Amino acid sequence: MDWIENTLSNLFGSVPIFISEIECYNRNSISVYSIKGKKILFKKYNEKKFAEREKLFYEVLKGICKIPKVYGSGEDYLVTEYIESSNPDLKMAVEDWAKVHSVFLGSEILKDPDIPMHKLRNLSNYVLNHKRLFGEISDKLSKRLSDKSEIVDYNTIIHGDLFGRNILSRNGENYYIDFEFSGVGHPTRDLSLLLINHPSIERELIESYRKNISFDYDGIEKDINNELLEKGVQLIAGLGNLRMPSEGKKKIHRKFIEVLKNHLD
Repeated sequence: MDWIENTLSNLFGSVPIFISEIECYNRNSISVYSIKGKKILFKKYNEKKFAEREKLFYEVLKGICKIPKVYGSGEDYLVTEYIESSNPDLKMAVEDWAKVHSVFLGSEILKDPDIPMHKLRNLSNYVLNHKRLFGEISDKLSKRLSDKSEIVDYNTIIHGDLFGRNILSRNGENYYIDFEFSGVGHPTRDLSLLLINHPSIERELIESYRKNISFDYDGIEKDINNELLEKGVQLIAGLGNLRMPSEGKKKIHRKFIEVLKNHLD
């Protein structure tokens, strides 16, 4: 019995049965076990800081949005229920995170030194220095990144990596996972990531978000566009670090470039 199975045996008082590994493209290893008639997810982190951050946000978000049940944890692992997920409800995801953003907007918890800050970066020079990644839109994109006006100064708790793989759906409700990049940031960061991955329903998601926040936000379209451009550049820059087949990376790259192009026109 390896150390994971031994850990689960000590936690549940029964021998676990390994089911499968979950494909993970970056920092962690994730496996699913069956124990006492239920499925358990064991997440092992390559860096302890991400384990600590995820455990922190499981506590911060408890009762605000739905998250899997936590059974146990260690300095570099987390044990939760495994949720058999159908296709996530993206409109519900926007509604849920509009609530999270509203609850924590201006909250005292934002001052917690253990919660990282997401800051906007000026990536115009990066684009010019990596024209092979951005092709024909390089100059226009760089100019927009350098010329864009400052977005409205809102800070709240954000997921930081809100897209389909981190949104699970069960019995008509969404559950949220993977809070390693959660922190203090601008709410449009979460929204822009959803729009990059699901551009066909952009208008519907923006309107749903606007209706469900408890604060006024007249300039949201402009700010989403600004944040989307930055987020798109960051995602393209990070593709090289993903452990996935090159053809998959090329497909994602083409998709992101097309989204950036549409938001530049």
